[in-house]
Amino acid sequence: MTAPDLPGAPHPGAGFGPRLASFIVRFPALIVIVALLIGGLGFLGARRVGIDQELRAMLPDDASSVLLLDAAAERLGNQSDLYVSIRSPSREANLAFGAKIAAALAERPDIRYVLFHRDPAFFKSNALLYAKLGDLLELRGQVIAAIQARIRSELSAFGDDEPSTEPRLDFDEAELRRRYHLEDTVPEYFEADEGRLIVVRARPTRPNTDLSFARTLFREVDAAITQADPTAHHPAMEVTINGSYARHSKLANDLQRDIINGSLFAFGLLLLIVATYFRGLRAVPLVLLPLLISAVVALAFAYLVYGTLNLVSAFIFAVQLGLGIDFGTHMLARYREELAGGLPPRDALATAIATTGVSTAGGALSTAFAFLLLVLAEFRGFTQFGLVAFVGILVAYAAAIVVLPALVLLFDRVWPWKVRLKPPAPPPAARAPRRFPALALALLTACLGLAAYGASTLPQLGFEYNLNNLDVPDTSSEADRARNREFRGAVGKIQSTDPTLALTADLGQTRELHRQLQAILELSHAEVAAITGLPALSPDPEPTTSAPTPPPATTPAPADDEEDDEEFEPEPDDPRFVELGRIAAAHAVIAPETRTLIDRYAPERLREMDDLLVSVLSVYSFIPELQAEKLEVIRDIRERIDKKRGSLSAIDSEKLATWEPYLAVERPIDVADLPAWVKVQFTDMQGQIGRFVAFWVRGETADYVQAKRVYEALSPLESSAGPVPTIANYFVIPEIVDTIRLDGPRVMISVFGVLIVTALLMFRSVTQALYVLFTVVIALLWLAGVFALLDWKLNLFNLIALPLLIGMGQDDSLHLIHRYREAGPGSLPRVVRETGGAVLLTTLTTVIGFSSMLFVQHQGLRSLGWTNVIGMTLCLLSSVLFVPACLRISEWIKSHR
Repeated sequence: MTAPDLPGAPHPGAGFGPRLASFIVRFPALIVIVALLIGGLGFLGARRVGIDQELRAMLPDDASSVLLLDAAAERLGNQSDLYVSIRSPSREANLAFGAKIAAALAERPDIRYVLFHRDPAFFKSNALLYAKLGDLLELRGQVIAAIQARIRSELSAFGDDEPSTEPRLDFDEAELRRRYHLEDTVPEYFEADEGRLIVVRARPTRPNTDLSFARTLFREVDAAITQADPTAHHPAMEVTINGSYARHSKLANDLQRDIINGSLFAFGLLLLIVATYFRGLRAVPLVLLPLLISAVVALAFAYLVYGTLNLVSAFIFAVQLGLGIDFGTHMLARYREELAGGLPPRDALATAIATTGVSTAGGALSTAFAFLLLVLAEFRGFTQFGLVAFVGILVAYAAAIVVLPALVLLFDRVWPWKVRLKPPAPPPAARAPRRFPALALALLTACLGLAAYGASTLPQLGFEYNLNNLDVPDTSSEADRARNREFRGAVGKIQSTDPTLALTADLGQTRELHRQLQAILELSHAEVAAITGLPALSPDPEPTTSAPTPPPATTPAPADDEEDDEEFEPEPDDPRFVELGRIAAAHAVIAPETRTLIDRYAPERLREMDDLLVSVLSVYSFIPELQAEKLEVIRDIRERIDKKRGSLSAIDSEKLATWEPYLAVERPIDVADLPAWVKVQFTDMQGQIGRFVAFWVRGETADYVQAKRVYEALSPLESSAGPVPTIANYFVIPEIVDTIRLDGPRVMISVFGVLIVTALLMFRSVTQALYVLFTVVIALLWLAGVFALLDWKLNLFNLIALPLLIGMGQDDSLHLIHRYREAGPGSLPRVVRETGGAVLLTTLTTVIGFSSMLFVQHQGLRSLGWTNVIGMTLCLLSSVLFVPACLRISEWIKSHR
């Protein structure tokens, strides 16, 4: 931002001004045509630039979390799902419509697979393999007891005249499934509320972060739903699209709307300010056409270099308008002043270029290079914004001193600018007044006092680590939230969120990791405390009330009749099954081989892992353990029943018939035996099955502290073949925060360095360079005080404003001091009056540019907008209060030497 020089001031670079003016006078039409062509090409590039709302876009491509996410994407492809929720009072109607939508989705080439009907036949036929070995041994004991009791009853002297008290197989299929947890198989459909809600789940080929794809998919699936005519299946049927694709499409549309509305607001307000400042509409196209050309060229540059803008740089267009308008405004204002001073148009143009053009170049370069220094950071929120702003400022300056004068000349040919001549300005006072500067001292004391207050609040300045508090607030109604809870209940509350992934080398490593994570998950906090020797982080949850598990069957007691005892001897148990009992007991808590793997973790880390894990999923979630041992037990049960079938009572035989088919299993199952609908979920992009383990953790992973805790506890995981990397979208959060912590001081020091060097080169005075430095420091301390008063926190977004404020906030004080040095002692009131008004205008235009962020729903971006708006305002106040006070006191001191 620059302020126009005084009319009649010395013309540094007087040779450059006439030469450039001569060229512009000779070829104004050519210059405008070339500028329009460049602007047209820039517009073509600008309209292709996208916005990447993902946090990973804030990190460089070689960041560790980004590399792992890329590796996961290359192997597994997209891991986000599209959900179609169907609601009506009729389960049959919901299923019929769901089948139709599932078939339509399965035909789309951009859908990898669809999950709707999950046939449970495979799991029913192999149900006993999914029972615990101890449960099967108990079942075997029940069968043995029933057979022996029946034999004893037949040998009893009492016959059938007495009521029988023999043990029976007192359970049918339903009781068997309940008692041994065989009913805990995968539901046949994704449903809730007794089928009043049915969900179809589909896995698209491309991620939800591909906004163009997400929007197209959402639109076309919605059209397919409408075409399927839900009300024809049931009049009350409602069908919605849920999941991350719907959410990302909505967020993208909302952000695009916010950007357009904010940019239009800023543009309209800038139009009004330009028209008001120049008291006419002529200045509007003269200032804004070069400005728009520079803005679209900057966006085109962003497209060529980055392809997409991140969340921070998404508003660069509006910010560019606010920053770039200063150059054209000052050039046109100086041109008008020279016309008013009596110069002909060509001389007025040359003077404007030679004075305002050169001094504006200093301000433009200092601000541009302050932005350029942001590229020193690894954090792309800094680098992308800084580089695009650097290019935009330079192009805006070039357009202001070349394109704007050409437009002025073309306009003058058809619409001459008639300016009222003004009398020459009186010369400034020969020397400064000698009276004591009481007002200046009071202002200086007030500025420093407020700065001291701001400094005292620095220890209280907090940082917002939870990114959920920076996202778009949830404005849905209670009914919508209830529907969302119902939807998540149908598809799985945990599985409806993005998991953490461990990429394994092969199925063996997958099985190893799955077993250790599942074992840690199933351990109680007390058991983990016993293993680690550390106190539990949290108490174990209260056990839920359930039907008691029957005790293991024992050998029946002999009858009272001693003769019967002599004739019937209970058979001793087979040593092999005694050994199987020991194996079951050893695996009841944690398998020995798994315990060996778990012992590799430090006690503190194992305790953290146990406290964090809530769910584990891999292809081995569908493969039971100890199958060979279970098959031995099942085979023994089957053979005993076949041998003694005739000894069973009619009641036992009837109940046995309901669950005997479960005993038909004869061989173990492997990954290749699983149903297709299971295998497709674990098939990667190379066609291999099961090379990953997914797990979910408790807590808000959008919180830096929690994300860092998960990262340190669960990345990487240990295996016999070496460490296994884990990947999650939220792993970028700690890396972003840690990167900013590393980059922040380096960027701040660099920008302050540019500020000091610029001031020293311009003034060749350490004292006046310090005035500039302290002007910005005081404004930042005031800003800290405002944060404390409003109970605001720094965050990932508004933190970016600090180097920006240093780069932009120095300009006001630079121009005030520059004008004072030009006018000389005694000119301070006039400098404040004239240049202060100019810097007020330049600050106002910059504030308007950043105010476009105030319209967004995203809380982080809004905080960035507010920080810049308030910060720039405080920089202006610091410049017009602190700098004149220092200059006035300096005058008084010099006058008394």
